[in-house]
Amino acid sequence: MAQGPGSCPEGEEVKKMDGTNTKKRGAYLPRELRIKIYNDAVVFRQQGRSYNEIINIIEQEYGIRLAKSTLGHWIRGQHNPYNGRYIPSLDLLEPSEELAYVIGVILGDGCVWKKGDNKYAIGLQANDKEFVKKFATCLAKVLGRKPIKVGRVRLNLNGEIYTRYYALAVSKTLYELLRKPIDLQRINKYIEHCPRCIAAFLRGLFDSEGIVTKHREIRLVNTDYELLLYVIKLLRRLGIRAMGPKPYHRKGELMSDPWTGKQYQRNADCYYIYIINIENLMNFYYFIGFTVKRKQKRLEEVLRLN
Repeated sequence: MAQGPGSCPEGEEVKKMDGTNTKKRGAYLPRELRIKIYNDAVVFRQQGRSYNEIINIIEQEYGIRLAKSTLGHWIRGQHNPYNGRYIPSLDLLEPSEELAYVIGVILGDGCVWKKGDNKYAIGLQANDKEFVKKFATCLAKVLGRKPIKVGRVRLNLNGEIYTRYYALAVSKTLYELLRKPIDLQRINKYIEHCPRCIAAFLRGLFDSEGIVTKHREIRLVNTDYELLLYVIKLLRRLGIRAMGPKPYHRKGELMSDPWTGKQYQRNADCYYIYIINIENLMNFYYFIGFTVKRKQKRLEEVLRLN
């Protein structure tokens, strides 16, 4: 069967539906099943098969006999079972490097939110345009949609003009997957699908919350202690040893918002892990790296100094 948009060809195949879910549910087949049949039908037509051949193949595969009029509407693009929802369910979400990167970003600087009863959004706002553009490109590929535009906002803070970039899209399915608090057990199959997906996830997370310090180390800061332990495990699989987690900031400490200048108390403990040693830094550079240019440049400077 054809793979969906943004799927990763490496690693384990996504589990196929078994025959237990092919029965009708009331007047309609389940949406997930209709979409699987639709995708197969379109691919078969692209291969030059006739309507009758497609109907017979679908019947053999799924136990469902399509009406020729329904198949015709699908092939001509008049109707389809997606109904405007790019990924109708988590069952149809396939592992990919792009999805792994998006997950990494959301666990860092990105966010998901629900507005009202019927709007589910996923987005990122950051200083670095190339970072937001990378996120937008990956998000569009995961959703199988047209490119997502990167927007820009200008902030006047104490007489100085700052530029922030943002990208967002609507997806109930990604919201369901990535709503916080995120369950690592729910997302690890998309992260650990293959070494490339692991690296993409880590790049998204380090693009968000990683820094290259003056002490010639890479740090990753986060409030989720279990997430940092998980990251250490993933880094080890790529031949990179990370130390920690160690306390970074404590709950209740005062901090200043860099954009508004207002002070507020931290509402959670914050921890960090760090990567030192030239071999580990070199492996990070080759296997993961930063999308953010200023971070990648700083890492290159550190490697030249060693």
